[in-house]
Amino acid sequence: MAAVLLDFTTTSINVLVDYQTASSEDFKKEHNIIGRENISEKLVVAYIYIMFILYFILGLILVYRTNLVLLPIGIIYSLIAITYTYGPIPISRMPLGELFSGPPLGFGIIFIAIFVNYRDSLILSLNFQNSTFVLQGDWLTILAIFFVSLPQVLLISNIVLANNICDLKQDIENNRFTIVFHIGKEKSIQLYNWLTYGSYVLFLVPIFMGWLPLIMLLVYPTVFFAHKQVRLFNHKQEKAETFITSVKSFLAFTLVELVLFIIIISWSWLS
Repeated sequence: MAAVLLDFTTTSINVLVDYQTASSEDFKKEHNIIGRENISEKLVVAYIYIMFILYFILGLILVYRTNLVLLPIGIIYSLIAITYTYGPIPISRMPLGELFSGPPLGFGIIFIAIFVNYRDSLILSLNFQNSTFVLQGDWLTILAIFFVSLPQVLLISNIVLANNICDLKQDIENNRFTIVFHIGKEKSIQLYNWLTYGSYVLFLVPIFMGWLPLIMLLVYPTVFFAHKQVRLFNHKQEKAETFITSVKSFLAFTLVELVLFIIIISWSWLS
């Protein structure tokens, strides 16, 4: 829930900043939901503060129930969320949006979920002893989590990339110079393809290393669906029509993976 609130907060800040810094009234009235739905800016700001405060309250509860190491992680993620679209040079207006969206959401959420629910021992801990502190961790478990989460990291980054490809002209008009502006549209589409197929290639690592059971290979039939979405996006890059292909590829992979995890956990409980 805390992760959802932080994501909503980031999105709300993004929409508000885009509205306030828009270079044209057409963008404000037609493309931004605040202007299109005539929403009060004060109301949006109020919602941002409420969601951000709730995020910290839930985060502090998790810190209290687990370990202090979760506090700096939560603070770092909140700083990324705020600076993603707010500040003198927001992350989203630089060629860093993909880098600062995929890893925190893909790896971060999965890591925290396992960290909170891992019952045998803490996979990462921070403890204070007088004037010194001790940071300890299970590097092999963290490495396994990293490779397990890599498909989500790549596919989430791909959603941001697809959005930036579709919005290239509009972004330039509003002084947003994303990675698409720097490497060009054609190379950005190639990167989109590599990230999609790369997520399937890298998912073999945790399976062959024994970190995931072989049943997880059943994720791979979704590659045919993802291939179809890639072809649609390669043919046409329109926000209203083909941006959704990146989301569909992500959902196809993640939902099948989630169902398989549920089956594995249910089987272990019954056996």
